[in-house]
Amino acid sequence: MNTFKLSALAALTATAGLFGGVGNAMADQQLVDQLGQLKLNLKMVDNRAADSGLDCGKLGADWAACNKVLIGLTNDNQDIKGQDWAIYFHSARQTMRVDNDQFTVSHVTGDLYKLEPTDKFTGFPAGKTVEIPIIAEYWQLFKTDFVPRWYATSGDAKPKILLNTDTEDLNRFVAPFTGDQWKRTRDDNNILMTPATRFTKNAELKTLPAASLRGQIVPTPLEVKVHPQDVDLSKGVALELSALNKPAADAVAERFTLLGVTNNAGGYPIRTDIQPSKFKGELAVPGAYELKIGNKETRVIGFDQAGVFYGLQSILSLVPTDGSASIATLGAKDAPRFQYRGIFLDVARNFHQKDAVLRLLDQMAVYKLNKFHFHLSDDEGWRIEIPGLPELTEVGGQRCHDLSETTCLLPQYGQGPDVYGGFFSRQDYIDIIKYAQARQIEVIPEIDMPAHARAAVVSMEARYKKLHAAGKEKEADEFRLVDPTDTSNTTSVQYFNRQSYLNPCLDSSKRFVDKVIGEIAQMHKEAGQPLRTWHFGGDEAKNIRLGAGYTNLTKPEAGKGIIDQSKEDKPWAKSQVCQAMIKEGKVADMEHLPSYFGLEVSQLVKAHGIDRMQAWQDGLKDAKDAKAFATQRVGVNFWDTLYWGGFDSANDWANKGYEVILSNPDYVYMDFPYEVNPDERGYYWGTRFSDERKMFSFAPNNLPQNAETSVDRDGNHFTAKSDKPWPGAYGISAQMWSETQRTDPQMEYMIFPRSLSVAERAWHRAGWEQDYQAGREYKGGETHFVDSKKLDRDWLRFANILGQRELAKLDKGGVSYRLPVPGARVLDGKLEANISLPGLGIEYSIDGGKHWQRYDATAKPAVTGDVQIRAVSPDGKRYSRAEKV
Repeated sequence: MNTFKLSALAALTATAGLFGGVGNAMADQQLVDQLGQLKLNLKMVDNRAADSGLDCGKLGADWAACNKVLIGLTNDNQDIKGQDWAIYFHSARQTMRVDNDQFTVSHVTGDLYKLEPTDKFTGFPAGKTVEIPIIAEYWQLFKTDFVPRWYATSGDAKPKILLNTDTEDLNRFVAPFTGDQWKRTRDDNNILMTPATRFTKNAELKTLPAASLRGQIVPTPLEVKVHPQDVDLSKGVALELSALNKPAADAVAERFTLLGVTNNAGGYPIRTDIQPSKFKGELAVPGAYELKIGNKETRVIGFDQAGVFYGLQSILSLVPTDGSASIATLGAKDAPRFQYRGIFLDVARNFHQKDAVLRLLDQMAVYKLNKFHFHLSDDEGWRIEIPGLPELTEVGGQRCHDLSETTCLLPQYGQGPDVYGGFFSRQDYIDIIKYAQARQIEVIPEIDMPAHARAAVVSMEARYKKLHAAGKEKEADEFRLVDPTDTSNTTSVQYFNRQSYLNPCLDSSKRFVDKVIGEIAQMHKEAGQPLRTWHFGGDEAKNIRLGAGYTNLTKPEAGKGIIDQSKEDKPWAKSQVCQAMIKEGKVADMEHLPSYFGLEVSQLVKAHGIDRMQAWQDGLKDAKDAKAFATQRVGVNFWDTLYWGGFDSANDWANKGYEVILSNPDYVYMDFPYEVNPDERGYYWGTRFSDERKMFSFAPNNLPQNAETSVDRDGNHFTAKSDKPWPGAYGISAQMWSETQRTDPQMEYMIFPRSLSVAERAWHRAGWEQDYQAGREYKGGETHFVDSKKLDRDWLRFANILGQRELAKLDKGGVSYRLPVPGARVLDGKLEANISLPGLGIEYSIDGGKHWQRYDATAKPAVTGDVQIRAVSPDGKRYSRAEKV
């Protein structure tokens, strides 16, 4: 046989194939590049399609609710004829139907969908717009329901983002909402916030004279007496901080410097001491302090180091930002209302950088918030390095367009097809703990399980495949999180398949959890803050298709989505391992598995020397009570919406011995919009808005009371009563879920300044808050148990402190907080404007935004034509959204 001829033939064949492949790849890339030039326009057509006669239930829409959207793709270049392509896009709303037979939309995973041509596709003609009407589930009431960075793919070509979607300015591809498209239902009684309606809402607010705010501390002290004299700090302060350790002392000194007060030996003396025996009664608690600001010196006496730290923060609260250098003399006795005063931050859905986390911790310290609940994992990302399990961050810490998900997770939430993500290295996490510890903040890590675990599951499958291929079967199985026999058809709340849930019946799952707890506990130990609380997660371990909003096609119920529920499974229903456990009587049924796993994890937590476990309450619902767990203490983040019964169900958890941390979506979720306006950001399933005033007005220890001071999701009054004993809340936590916050400034916009209202309620009980009384019924709009005038006066004071003082301090801290859009009207040719945080500057334009002038309320300037209004930050560097009057 002539081996030369065979080798030559093989080489020739390979070369021909190579050039053919290159040709195909070039053609694919050319097609993708062409598609990338398409201009997208999304237009809301009908947010209440069922009211317009569409049978949304027949389409399978949850609660038979759906909306109509028009997708427009404009081609300003040459004809596009190719048919081997897909355009990927993100949506929190499922596509139910496509009303253009040239296209089909299919679900990929999570919020990722793809638009593809059918065999009837005729192309994207040059100079034309192709319209694709779709029907989506539920409603889309805010522009942030529409997600940027749609991207085109074809074959192995490099994906390309559609040009006008590669932006955080949603107005570039989302048409303005018109008419009443902002309404969820026909009888939606929310008020659309416009300059005119804001003007009415703000009518009772006025700018208080600075003298009336003299001596005011945020959050409000338990007892304070302001004296007539002032203290001059122009020569700086002489800080004697022996009661603090060095990191805490350094943090305090840095804050004085940031606010323009130097620390030097010749300055005004500030002395510190710790004397726990001095504190009695309600003052004898961690964090309590006594503050005496005199003419010659200030003394801060703390119950403990935290008390000293908080006393110093109270002094800093008084430091002005207007260039003056005097503070009021006063005496204060103060102690926190709750021992748990928390901020929750999700870095899994969208990653947020270390410096943004440190800025958040800085502000938490300023406002005496002491628990940082750090959500480090979810379906869409794993954000902390675990030695020995590199796949968690190499795969689970990144997202990119890899359909096999062997190198990364698929894109979610609109970052595009390129590698996106990040994680905190072991050293990063230790640094964050140290930073928090210096500011009297406990870091509570959350690794969410058994649901919301897809990043971990996919990462550990990548590990399994790698070791399995190497013939290392024992190592491959060591931390595997899925049962290969499990073929359950289940859909998570955010539309992932069974990979969203780690299997609670596997020994390897417990080994994984034990490994992760151990490694994170070691980081805490090295940082000098032993891990005292482990957050289990535990929420939403269910199949959304088996929820109350769906009905089986065999016996359909009106007002629900009609689907074939016989094809739907509960999580782990077909796992042979879980089936065996149920058969053996280890667990009652599939629904009890999340709580069973919580009990099992509590054993691991205890074994690591951690005496407290915490979870979202639904993850523990099938446990008898708090005593069923191995840890001495168990906390629950209570997140039932109040108007859907949370005013009553909270009592059940407290009466079972759980430490209840109020985390109610309708009052303290910071991923929800500030106001009812499509241009605001956020999800809104629990409420349409939560602004600074609503959070300030929250009564955490008398939940039924809130029925008098707020409304439900649709802007309607509700009634609240509980006949059960209420032992009281353990704390309060404000949540920042990050699905719609892709950037750090977006995150800060959502957290600040309304988290200051949460800090006020967490630290201070207001005089208008009532004691809980079992059996007392509060009827919104009817009963008047709450002294609304006292509440109004209290809010006026607090709103002025924010507008006149605290926002300027946030400026100094480099925080990208939200500036409220002013209220305004034109009456008899003159502009009248007001703002929800009095003291903030207002600007107006009469030439379409080309030039802006400062508004003077005393002048009421004459205006004509196109009048626009906006707020300006105290440092003059940032502006609110501008709106037409």
